[in-house]
Amino acid sequence: MPQLDSLRTFAVLLVVVYHWFPAGEGINRLPNGTIGVMVFFVISGFLITKILLDNRNRINAGQSKLGDTYRNFFIRRALRIFPLYYLAITFVLVMFPQTSDIDDHPLYYYLYGYNILLHKTGNWADILSPFWTLGVEEQLYFVWPWIVLLTPRHAFKWVIPAMILTGVLFRGYGYTQGNLDGVLTPASFDAFGLGALWAYTVTEKPDTISAFMKKLSIVSILALAGFIGLLFLPGDHIAVVLFQRLLISTLSLFIITNASLGIRGVVGAILNSSVLQYIGRISYGIYVFHMIVPDFFMPLLMRIMNRIGLPITLTFWSHRAVSLLLLLIVASLSWYFFEKPINDLKRFFSYHKSTDQPVQSVS
Repeated sequence: MPQLDSLRTFAVLLVVVYHWFPAGEGINRLPNGTIGVMVFFVISGFLITKILLDNRNRINAGQSKLGDTYRNFFIRRALRIFPLYYLAITFVLVMFPQTSDIDDHPLYYYLYGYNILLHKTGNWADILSPFWTLGVEEQLYFVWPWIVLLTPRHAFKWVIPAMILTGVLFRGYGYTQGNLDGVLTPASFDAFGLGALWAYTVTEKPDTISAFMKKLSIVSILALAGFIGLLFLPGDHIAVVLFQRLLISTLSLFIITNASLGIRGVVGAILNSSVLQYIGRISYGIYVFHMIVPDFFMPLLMRIMNRIGLPITLTFWSHRAVSLLLLLIVASLSWYFFEKPINDLKRFFSYHKSTDQPVQSVS
């Protein structure tokens, strides 16, 4: 499903725009950060749940064991996520701890509980603040595999709507407590649940895909109208808190379902772009480094240029352009020389031992 990589490109660039440009102004009038993160969560919910459902069916057929499946699942996730994550937070801790709360609360970061700390402090000025999403995903990976693998097949169809409803209700509970950030894991359950719904459909009910897509098209039109309507309300309005993520996730699901099947025409040609797909493959590195590059690597580059007698004066826009180029370079170096060699170790933890091949996917 290579078009999903292109969707990752758009998602990560929306997050970059959200953090690099003034909030609520110009190109940031839309909730770009929320849109980008929800796209990532829906894709993750789809891919992870599909992997787990496929393996649950293998377990039920006697082709695999529960313990081996979970072990391989978690190790493969760890190989993809842990190394770069720990490299980045350790770099911040050592090089400029004053930009983060990591110096005071290192265990929250090293144990993937930063979203819990952010919920307590509300310190969005932390240079590692985007890492709350990585805490959410990792916490989900501890629990969700057991739910998928152990829930009886006939009952699993009820788990997904319960998960979606829980996300909305949990944000409602947060609203009553004065918490509008929604960084705790249950607050994102609806995004993951919608991705899981598509995984359930293609894995367990493939004969209903056509009907599902028709219904989703209608629901997405309504979701788009609702999303536009919410843009006219203040960000702390209860309707925004409850439903904005749900509506964005629904629209994300519409795009993701079509991309997973392969979109044709002009849109498909765009999503089949090798450039967009490449950026999508390195999107994890872009996400991890996108706050560090402008705050650390750009000043370092400027000092180096001054040292060699080539001082550079940058405007706001040229600074962002150079930062983006530098970010792509850093993420590419990270992918080829750090992430990919580690990611290739997944071949030793294949779900299908007989077809064990090096894995290059980012999922």
